Amino acid sequence: MVDHTTQLYKLARTPSGRRLWTYMAAILEVTEMDKGKPFPLKRFLKNFQTHLNAGRIERVPEGYRLTCSGQGYFQDRYRGGNPQYVERAAVERMISSIRTGCGEGDWVPLT
Repeated sequence: MVDHTTQLYKLARTPSGRRLWTYMAAILEVTEMDKGKPFPLKRFLKNFQTHLNAGRIERVPEGYRLTCSGQGYFQDRYRGGNPQYVERAAVERMISSIRTGCGEGDWVPLT
């Protein structure tokens, strides 16, 4: 569960391509959005309009939440053959960076 007193970190510059898909997967796990919990996602990412438009993410009073179709969409990224495939080990490294602020890239405290 996300403890709002725990300091999390984000990349200073949003990545692109596979690194963005990996970053998104890690964010969804750290915030428990992948389990249906709401989170103010704009703290991590400024632009996820494509996912809002497609009905994968919805606005709720507490921030944003994955819809059922969104949960399936992002979970499918772990399946080989998906063009936006993410490796579990890479997601784990990204999760560690979100929690510690250490790792590849320029990490800044989440505000």
